[in-house]
Amino acid sequence: MSVAANRYARALIDVLPPAKAEEGYEQLVNLNQLLDKEVEARKLFENPTVPVDRRKLLLKEIADGLGFSTHIRNFVNLLIERNRLPLLDEIIRAYQKFLDERLGIVRASVTAALPLDDGQRRELTAKLEKATGKRVRMEVSVDRNLLGGVVARVGSTIYDGTLLQQLKAVRERLVEE
Repeated sequence: MSVAANRYARALIDVLPPAKAEEGYEQLVNLNQLLDKEVEARKLFENPTVPVDRRKLLLKEIADGLGFSTHIRNFVNLLIERNRLPLLDEIIRAYQKFLDERLGIVRASVTAALPLDDGQRRELTAKLEKATGKRVRMEVSVDRNLLGGVVARVGSTIYDGTLLQQLKAVRERLVEE
């Protein structure tokens, strides 16, 4: 992430009241998704040759339709004025990181041999929360090459609960005896 994206994200999260921080994130994501669908609108917003007033007017219409808070409207207007809207993806990622820190949330990347049902997800989340002492949000992917179990990465820590790892542990215990 760029230094500018981090600075904008930090400034926004510092300005938003804590109770509105998650709502602000959702509003930025909604705007970004809309601009991904409406490519011409994104081009118009990101084109510095289009007068700022015209871009702000378009933003007002979008913000009214999506129910943006005053803080988010002002923030996006600032991005438009400074021709920083192309940084929106990076700003959202940085903002999410700062929001997670504020809320005491860590992200876990989980790879499983098979898709996890809701019960398995809850159980794994609870185990990771106990191990980390923080709230955990998981992104789960499936890798059919795993024999069984899961591998979870939280920050730089890897929790390996795969069948292969369990077999290696059994083998090491047998060799020690």
